Amino acid sequence: MSKNPKSRSSPSSNPKSLSQKSNVSSAGGDAASLSAMTDPSGYSVMYSAAESQYYTGSVNQAGPSIAQNLEDQIVSKMSQSKIQPAKDKANLTGRRVFLMRNAERLDRIFPEWLDMSINEQGKFRPYDLNQPVTLPKRTGGYQCYRNDTPISELGNVTAMMLGRGMKLNKQEPYKIYVSPAFRCIQTCHSLQKTLEKQNIKMCVEPSFFEWMGWYENLPVWLSIDELLAFSYKVDSTYKPLLTADDVRQRRGETATAFYQRCADAMKKILDKEIENGNMLFVVHSLTVDALARFLMGKQPKDMPRHEMDQMGRQYPYCTVVGFEELTNKTWRLVPNALPPITYLEFSNRPNTDFLTR
Repeated sequence: MSKNPKSRSSPSSNPKSLSQKSNVSSAGGDAASLSAMTDPSGYSVMYSAAESQYYTGSVNQAGPSIAQNLEDQIVSKMSQSKIQPAKDKANLTGRRVFLMRNAERLDRIFPEWLDMSINEQGKFRPYDLNQPVTLPKRTGGYQCYRNDTPISELGNVTAMMLGRGMKLNKQEPYKIYVSPAFRCIQTCHSLQKTLEKQNIKMCVEPSFFEWMGWYENLPVWLSIDELLAFSYKVDSTYKPLLTADDVRQRRGETATAFYQRCADAMKKILDKEIENGNMLFVVHSLTVDALARFLMGKQPKDMPRHEMDQMGRQYPYCTVVGFEELTNKTWRLVPNALPPITYLEFSNRPNTDFLTR
C-alpha cells in the first residue's frame, strides 16, 4: 500500500468531530434476504477484477487508497483460489484473532438525526431509508443515543456481509467479545444473523471501549438485562475484566493509558481462552489499533491528539484485521483472512502501512 495515500474523506473516530455527507446508497437492513446473503453460489473467494478497478482509483470514503503501481499485483492475485493461502501450518497453534471495527455510525451520516427524528409525541420517526426503522426504548430515553449512537441501515447490511464472509470462508468464531457501545453491539448482532452457528453469544467487555479522553459527557450504556430484553445475544454469565464504572473513572486517561488498558485486557483473555479456533473482537477503530499493536509485540505508545482523532481513516467501518498464533507464542498478521467489501468509493480494508508502523 502506498505510504502516501490520496486524500481520504471518511469521518474520523473522534465523537466530537463533524461528520461529512454520505454518498452511498440507502439500504434496508432486516429486509435483506438472509438466504441470499448466505448463498455461496456465484460467490468467489478470489480477488475480483472489480475490486482491482476500485483500488486503482480513489480510496474510498472511509479507507486508504491504493497506488496505481499496485494494480498488477492485485490483478495477479485473481488466479489465487484462496484469499489467504495456508502456509507454515506446522508452525501454527490453530488460534486466530479477528479485530473488527463497528459498522457505519448513524450520527456521522446524520449529525442532527436525534433532534429531527423524535416527534412531538416523543416517538422515533426516521426520515431517511438509511436510518433504522425502530430503536430500543432505553431507560434513560432516546437522549441516551446522543452519546451512544446506533448504526445505519447500510452499516447493518455491511455487518451481515461480513458474517457471510466468515461463514463461507470457514472462519466463524467460537468466542465473541464486544465493546459496550451500542454501535458495536448492533454491528455484532447483524453479523451474527448470517453465521452458521447461531448460538454464539457476545461477551460485553468495557475494557475495549474507546479512549475516554474524547468524552465530556460520558455515555450510559445499555445494561445486560436491557440487551437481553431487546433480544441481543449476550452472555449474561460473562464477568468483565473492567466494569462500566471502572472505565468511566478513567475519564481523562492518556493515550498511553488507553493502549495499556486494551493490551492488559487482551493478554488476560488470551491467557484464559486457550482453545484452538477463532475469536472475534467487535470494537472501535482506536481499539483495533491498540489490540493490533499488542499482538504484534509493540509497546503502548503516546500518540498526538490529531492522529487519534483521525484513526477512523486508517481503519474504515467494518475493517477486519486478522492474526494467527505461532508455536513460539507470537502472533503474525494475516493480511487477507476475509474478502474485503468494496462498493462505490468505499473499501473496508485498513491502511496496512499505518497498522504495521
